[in-house]
Amino acid sequence: MDTAKDARVLVLEDALHRLNEVVSGRRFRFHIDYGQLGESLKTAGPLFYEIKYSYMDAAALAESGPTRRTVEAVSRFREVFESALSKSGYSPGTVKERLVLAEVEYSLRTVEGFPRRLRDCPDDPAFAVDILAVEVTGTRSVPGAKNLTECRSSDGTRVWGVVTNIPGIAEGERLACAVLPPVEMMGVVSEAMFLGAERLSQDVPLGLLPDPPPSALDHARAQVLHITKRY
Repeated sequence: MDTAKDARVLVLEDALHRLNEVVSGRRFRFHIDYGQLGESLKTAGPLFYEIKYSYMDAAALAESGPTRRTVEAVSRFREVFESALSKSGYSPGTVKERLVLAEVEYSLRTVEGFPRRLRDCPDDPAFAVDILAVEVTGTRSVPGAKNLTECRSSDGTRVWGVVTNIPGIAEGERLACAVLPPVEMMGVVSEAMFLGAERLSQDVPLGLLPDPPPSALDHARAQVLHITKRY
């Protein structure tokens, strides 16, 4: 496998870059030990390059030492982050602050899920990010935007905030959704993206979606290309 060009590896690289940007910019608005966070990322950095230039097949790379130790390093980052957040009682007061927390959660999930994507997912750039089946549990119009709707969307384990321009979204509908770098849209943080307007059958289980519709895969590939093109 050409690991230097594999989309899963490049999305991992992007996630680590995002964590480094948060730490180097000291972007948290609560007390946290940036030294511990930096040490975790310092450990992960050289290990990532072992992954990128390993040229192992996907199954072997998923079980490799560099992959395991990278995930362990980022899991230590999560422990420090979640402990400091809990102790501080902090609640983000601005869109910018909410976006920082969402970006950290996205990046941690991306790194920690990397072995699973190597092991369980097809060799298709669409699966370099998590594709979920979600159910819309609530909607509201985005203030000041004619065609944007904010949807609360459950994957069975957590609720995602998704801002979409798909018309006619209603509670109870199920759609394919990709976990992507969060963005701010008209003052609202969108943590994921619906992969087109095609509704899923109510029989489709919520959670990771192993067999998305072809149109959803096309949308996911386009988004992954947008993430990876600078690497």
